[in-house]
Amino acid sequence: TGLAVVSELLDRGEKVTAMVRETSDTRALDALGVEQVVADAMNPDQVRAAIPEGAYAAVVSALATSPRDMPARKNFLQTLLTGPVRMDPDKRPDFVGNRNVIDAAKAAGVKRFLLLTVIGAGNSADAVPLPARNATSDIAPVKDKAENYLRESGLDYTIIRPGWLGNVAATGTAILTEDPRSFSYIAREDLAKLIVLALGDDRTVGRTYSAYDPARRYLWELYID
Repeated sequence: TGLAVVSELLDRGEKVTAMVRETSDTRALDALGVEQVVADAMNPDQVRAAIPEGAYAAVVSALATSPRDMPARKNFLQTLLTGPVRMDPDKRPDFVGNRNVIDAAKAAGVKRFLLLTVIGAGNSADAVPLPARNATSDIAPVKDKAENYLRESGLDYTIIRPGWLGNVAATGTAILTEDPRSFSYIAREDLAKLIVLALGDDRTVGRTYSAYDPARRYLWELYID
């Protein structure tokens, strides 16, 4: 998703810096010619160094726990039936990493912050289809904690919650809605366009949205899409 956001911003003529880890596969970013800074989101000193004062007008955070960082892997069906592999929340970047980035942005004088979380956080908990709730039960509270931390930061924030992210073709029909009951899966390219549009729209400041594609309301269709 981060790569799709970077690509969308570059297409619009924006200057972008991507924060990556030492172990990140940066070949796609290298191909785009985008500037990069190496930092571990879990290390507050590294994050502060990555966001120097006066360098950036806005920060977009798509931080999330990578499947390779989980203690063990389950396939999707096992996750739906038994729930996700449990992981110590303090070892996940979903809150701790985002807290570090929010603090660093604030210290650097960045005013605009867009946070990507997940449908299931906060007042959208009931929007997740019943068969999928096991899969979000571990991460949604951590995402909710990050959302609340950002709301209390004093930054000009926007929060966007996608449902399931599919490696599927863009439809161009996705929208942002403040209806917390909305749920769909969504293409990363469609989500990136919504993120970039929100970033440049002052009307989205202080608001929380679900990213909703009316063409993709039913999660089971993800497997035939």
